[in-house]
Parts: sequence; structure tokens; C-alpha cells
Amino acid sequence: MFDLNLVKPFLSVYQFNSITKAAEALELTQPAVSAAIKRFEKIVGYPLFVRVGRAIEPTSMAHKLARQLGEALELMEGAVSTKRDFTVYTPANLLHKLPMMDGVLLIEAPVSVDDIVEDIRMNRVDLVIDAGIPKQASLAFEKATTDRIIFITDPEMSDYPEKLSMEAFLEGKHITLKLLRQDVPIVDFLSEKAFNRDVAIEVRNVTNLLLALKGTSYIAALPKTMTHLAKGMGFKIHEPPFELRPVEFELVFHKKYQTNGQHQALRDMIRGYLNS
Repeated sequence: MFDLNLVKPFLSVYQFNSITKAAEALELTQPAVSAAIKRFEKIVGYPLFVRVGRAIEPTSMAHKLARQLGEALELMEGAVSTKRDFTVYTPANLLHKLPMMDGVLLIEAPVSVDDIVEDIRMNRVDLVIDAGIPKQASLAFEKATTDRIIFITDPEMSDYPEKLSMEAFLEGKHITLKLLRQDVPIVDFLSEKAFNRDVAIEVRNVTNLLLALKGTSYIAALPKTMTHLAKGMGFKIHEPPFELRPVEFELVFHKKYQTNGQHQALRDMIRGYLNS
């Protein structure tokens, strides 16, 4: 008969490659962990670890079993988790759409995709709102919201019409918002073109873009979700004179939380705020 109580000792020894470290992590004695491994080997019918010098190494069957049981255990633990406090990574341009929520800590997302994925795997973050996280077997993805780019100018310093022409766009001076991950201007990235335009200022965050634009005759690109900030500062809104693909944001999280009721409620609540 399969005993679920033997799974954690097995996975812990597999993770640490050490009965001693596994026993410390599980707060058990070394003999108890060793006995659990022997009982588990008897149940599955093959050796799980072999001794190499003073260390132990998993067998090929142990590698296969660890992958299968690790995913299953994470899904089960996630489904019954009673966790009430959540940490959420979100991009800066969406922070203003999320109000204070009890038991939810909002943090501006790290630049590095690898850091974000590692934080999800290590349970340092419960939910990530992002665009462009690569699909991985251990991660779940749900549609969050869509954003797109508009252009803004200071009407006190320029007289661009609301319908910005391609000629005016190319002849004007620009403030470009450069994406940290791709290291290219956001307009070039979303249009998949390299425009030959006069760049006066290059910034890497929206706050600096808004401050740099005020009192100039420049043109700047801005996420549409921040239109209210632009209008509040007296800027004029212009639609792009060429096609720009939208930015599709997703909710990214560990698969173990797919069926967790509280996590699902959090995702639904955040999705509602982002699309309100």
C-alpha cells in the first residue's frame, strides 16, 4: 500500500542529496529518515539512492519518481493551503490600478525574468502580473489585461493635432521610453520597426518621462493605462499614426495554486481591478 508519509522524506533526501540535511529540514532523526527511505524502496521495488564515497546520489528511477511526485505534492499542498497573506509582483504602469487589499503586498516586479521565475519557484512571490514570461511546465498562466501605447505632448509648447500624422511623428523631437529587458524603445519594440527620428531624451521609467516632457515641444509614448496621469498634468493625447501591437499582461503563478480557493479569489479580484 502506497504511504504518502514516505513521499516527503524521499523528496527531501532527493533535494539535499543527504539524509542528515533532509532530517534537519524535516525536523526528524536521521534513523527515522533512513527507515522511511528503506520502506519506500520496498514499496516501489527498486533502489532510490546509491552511496558514492561518503555521499549518496539518486538513481535514474529516483529522478523520474521525484519529478512525478514533486509536481503532485505541490499541487496537493497548493489546493489545501490556507495561506491568507499574498505577495504580488506588478509592473509600475499597473500599480495605480490596484488599491490597497487586505493581506496583499504589492511590489514592483524585478527586471530580470529569471529572478521572477526563481521567486515563484521558491515561494517568495505568490502571483506575478507580467508580459513575456516564458512558458514553463511548473507555471500557470491566465490572461490579466491588455494595454497599448498612445502619444502625448504638452499643448502649451506645441500645437500637434489630436490625430498625429506620420510626417509630424517623424519630424518631431522625441522622448523615448526604453524597455529595460529588451533595451530598445517601447515604440520600436511594439511596432517591430526601427524609426529614424530625432531622440532628444531617453528615459527608463514613466515618471521621468512625464517630468521630462513638461514644458517641451517633444513627443512621448505612454501606456494607455496611464492616460489619467497625463491628462492630470495637462498633456494632450494622440493616437499612433501607425500600427502598434498591444501588450498582453498575464497572471503568472505556480501550478500548485491553480485550484486553491483563496488564490483563485485573489486572481479574480486583481483581474477585476485591472479591467475596471
